[in-house]
Amino acid sequence: MVGSLNHILLKKIYSNNLHKLFSTIPTLSRQMELSQDIIKASLLDMVDNGIVIESNNHHFHLTELGRKKITIVMTGGTFDIIHTGHIFTFEQARMLGDMLVIVIATDKTVQKFKQHPPTNSQKDRVELIRHLREVDAAIEGSETDFLETIDAIKPDIIALGYDQKHDEKDFYKKLNERGFSHVKIVRLKEHVLGKSTSKIVQDIIKHSYRE
Repeated sequence: MVGSLNHILLKKIYSNNLHKLFSTIPTLSRQMELSQDIIKASLLDMVDNGIVIESNNHHFHLTELGRKKITIVMTGGTFDIIHTGHIFTFEQARMLGDMLVIVIATDKTVQKFKQHPPTNSQKDRVELIRHLREVDAAIEGSETDFLETIDAIKPDIIALGYDQKHDEKDFYKKLNERGFSHVKIVRLKEHVLGKSTSKIVQDIIKHSYRE
C-alpha cells in the first residue's frame, strides 16, 4: 500500500512540475483526495530514502533517483478533432510506461505544417486532452525547437503515431546529439483503418451537417 502510494505521489509531483504547479502537502492532499497526514508520512518516507527532496518553502521535488523510478512516455500531435484512432494511440502509448505526456502542436505550428489553422485553439486542445483517462499530462509544444520540449519532459520513451512523418534513424541521431541517447523510440500501430481527422471533416462536408 505504501509503495503504491509513493509511486502515485512520484507521478503527481512530476506532473505538477511539468504544469508549473507547486507540490505542497495541502496541494497533493487535495489532488489525491487523501488526508494531509497520509501524504506527509509518505513524502517524509521518500525524503529519507533520497527519492524526494523538500525545498525551504516546503515544495517537494523528485531527485534523480526518484525520477528513475517512473517511466515517462511522450507522444505528440495536433489532436484537433478527437476520434477513436487517437484514443487507441493513447492507450498503446500509455501501456509502454508509467505516465503518458502528450505534446500538443501550437496553432502557429499547425498553420506552418498543414497550411491551415486548427479548428480548435491550442488552449482548448490542451484542456481537452488533459481530461482524457489515458493521459497523465498535456503541454503545448515548442514552436522553434521540438527538442526543447523533449528536454522539458525528459521522456524515457517517445511513441510515434503510425502515420507521423519522422525518420526514426534521423530522430535517434538528433536525440543523441542533444544528450538523449537513453531515449527509446517506438512506432505505434494503426487501429481503425481510414479513421482520421481529415476524413471526419470530409464526411461532415459531404453530408452537409448543419447546427
